[in-house]
Amino acid sequence: MRDIAFIGVGTMAAEMVGRFVERGWRAHLLDPRPEATQPFQGLAGVSIYDTMASLVHDADAVLLSLPTPAVLLEVSRQLAAAGPLERPVTVINTSTSGLSATRAAAAELTTSGMAFIDAPVSGGKAGARNGTLTIMMSGAQEAVDRCAPVFEVIGQHVIHVGPQPGQAQVMKVANNVLSLGALAATAEATALTSKAGIPLGVAIDVLNVSSGRNSATSVKIPNHVLTGAFDFGFPVEGALKDVSLFTDVAGELGLPAPLAQAVVDCWQLAVDQGYGTQDCTRITTMYERMAGLDTEGADSRHE
Repeated sequence: MRDIAFIGVGTMAAEMVGRFVERGWRAHLLDPRPEATQPFQGLAGVSIYDTMASLVHDADAVLLSLPTPAVLLEVSRQLAAAGPLERPVTVINTSTSGLSATRAAAAELTTSGMAFIDAPVSGGKAGARNGTLTIMMSGAQEAVDRCAPVFEVIGQHVIHVGPQPGQAQVMKVANNVLSLGALAATAEATALTSKAGIPLGVAIDVLNVSSGRNSATSVKIPNHVLTGAFDFGFPVEGALKDVSLFTDVAGELGLPAPLAQAVVDCWQLAVDQGYGTQDCTRITTMYERMAGLDTEGADSRHE
């Protein structure tokens, strides 16, 4: 297995493509936005496609990195229509796409003769760049074993959570509601400490040696807020999509989720306040502004 295709070459996928190319794989890329594939134009071993029908015939595995469940369903329909294929192809969905869309995509593709692995990832842009992603997989063991070389390139923790497509999605939305809930809660808590005159850096130092420590206090705020970079690499509107998928899945499985709904409301507020396309770490700026703090002069509070 040395031919890997990518449908969707966004922030995360572009970093993954780079890792495969560096290791001598042949990469086959398709994205409707020319600017997404432009950095790979002319590189040895990289081919750029206009249609899925031609791309899928050249690949051993097709990795999907797509923005919404609706796009996943449309791409799956087009891939399924591209057969019959001359060699086995496994479709690996790394997108966060929820339960029902993932099950529908898996049914569409397996009916057409392709294997399907549900494989959402966690670790952000840095994890994709460094090959340290956590990959949550569900699907048939045979397909998972066949694609082990793919996961070795991009993943540090590769965990097979179950045999059914969609199980990995449930695991991913559970992870994301905790991670993004922690970021929203930390932004709210540190707006309070900043309002009391405690520098953000001092508050983070205290939280990181106390029971309030979480992924926002340990990674996102020190590396992407205190630096002033706001460059974690995931937009506010993406955060809203992911936490909303948790409440969608909870509804499908008959689980009340009042706390998750509160997290959805926080991220919906951030979108409503105009932060949708900005980095998710900008939720700290939103809370500071709501607290009446001078976000333009925030450096003095961050020291």
